[in-house]
This record gives sequence, C-alpha cells and structure tokens, in this order.
Amino acid sequence: MILRQTRKMHIKPIKMRWLTGGVNYSYLLSTQDGSKSWLIDPAEAGEVLAELNKSQLASVEAIVNTHHHYDHAGGNVAMLAALKKEGHSVEVIAGSKTSPAATKIPDHSQRFKLGELEITCIRTPCHTQDSICYHVKDVSTNEQAIFTGDTLFTAGCGRFFEGTASEMDAALNDRILNAVQEPNWSSTRVFPGHEYTKGNVNFIRKAIYRHVGENNAFDALEKFTNQYEISTGHFTLSDELRFNPFMRLDDPIVRKMVGDDKGSWSRSQVMNQLRKMKNAS
Repeated sequence: MILRQTRKMHIKPIKMRWLTGGVNYSYLLSTQDGSKSWLIDPAEAGEVLAELNKSQLASVEAIVNTHHHYDHAGGNVAMLAALKKEGHSVEVIAGSKTSPAATKIPDHSQRFKLGELEITCIRTPCHTQDSICYHVKDVSTNEQAIFTGDTLFTAGCGRFFEGTASEMDAALNDRILNAVQEPNWSSTRVFPGHEYTKGNVNFIRKAIYRHVGENNAFDALEKFTNQYEISTGHFTLSDELRFNPFMRLDDPIVRKMVGDDKGSWSRSQVMNQLRKMKNAS
C-alpha cells in the first residue's frame, strides 16, 4: 500500500552508510512550520550534517536514539558538538545511559510534545534491552508514524541480540500494537532503522510464501520492491500485519514452513525458528 505524501508533519529520511552496506536511516522529524524537530539515530554525523541546512539544524530540540548500537547512536557526541557550534544545546533521549551522552531516559508509554506532534515512547526490549519505538501523532491532522529502529523492519524484525523470541513477539505483537491501538494501525506509517526490505522479501519468497497467490499483500510488496529502492514510510502497521511473517505467527502457512505441521508450537517457538531461518538465509 503506497500512501499519499501530502501531510503536515515532515519526515526527512537521511541515508547513512549506504556505500559500505549498512543501509541505515537517520530521520529528521519536524513540525509543519519546521520550527521544531527531533533528529533520530544520527549515527554518522558527517553524512547527516551534509543533508541539513542551517534552519533545520537550528530546529533540532533533541537527538533521539532507538537503541544504543553504534550504527544508531554513534554520532551523538559529534552531533552535539555541531549543534553547539550553531549556538544551542539539546537533550539526548535514549533507552539507557549506554547511548553516548544520553540525558533523558523515558519510561514505557511516556509522552513528549513537539509542537502539534504527540510522541509516545514504546519500550520494546529484545534486539537490545534499551530498544524504544517512537509513535508520533499529529493531533491536528491525525497523521501518524512510528520509528522502529531495529525492532521492526518492513517485512522483518531485528536479531535477538539481547533478548528472546518471546520478547520479540511481545514487542511486535503486543506492545507496539497495543500502544498504537487498532483504529490507528492503517494510518501509522513505519520508518525502520535500515532499508532491509529487499532482503526480507527474498527470504520470505524462498522460505515462507513460496507461491504467488498464497499472500496477496506479500505479492504486492514484492512487486513494489522490484520497482523501487526505498520502502521506508511507504507501508503501515496494517500492511505489516498482512505480509510480515514475524507478525503472523498464527498463519498456517508460516507455521507449516517453520516445521510446525500440527500447529501445536507456542508462538515463541514459531518466532524462534523463523528468526533462525532468517539468520541462516
């Protein structure tokens, strides 16, 4: 599902580490008038600064991390120094003090205001124990987005570096969905930390939905990725529920393809085997 780009909230994806294979994203989340912004996961300060003009830099009210890994939080100190040269200091919002220069550690469900934007912090421990997703709602237009770091990717999820399959199931299929709430799933666009969609689609086609027609939403996603390089922000939580196997643990096809022929495994067993298969792909 491709969404219209007419909106009041502004989200500027910034490519980082694409030449070296990292395919990371930083994001500048801004109010309608551009006067206030959050800079999310500016891991490579040089690449981020090259994409921001002086007014955009001046608008930054906080550097925000989805988790502490260097390819998301590694640019915090350099960005703070660059902002200081422009004459202002900002908070660093992160899930733990492990993120360099972190000054504010939000609780689960804690809310922030950024102009007309209402931002809810959703703690999603698994990839790292300090992982946070940030759900954003423009209260004037009801436009919504979620920045998911390495927890939720388009048609995939992050590795379980510091957590378990049960924790990832809870993160994707409980915490995120309950925080956003069902009426909003179809209007909440997903902005992950990496552009991994093509790889995820290739895995799913080879290992899960092997035949066209088994999952029409996945077929449409595959067609999209064959045509376009960038998928961030083009799909919603509702879309993920239709084509992302990590959010479809009770789908008979998913269960069969991970080896649960009788449909008797626990959700965490399905999640664990699915992740093992993806890791090996």
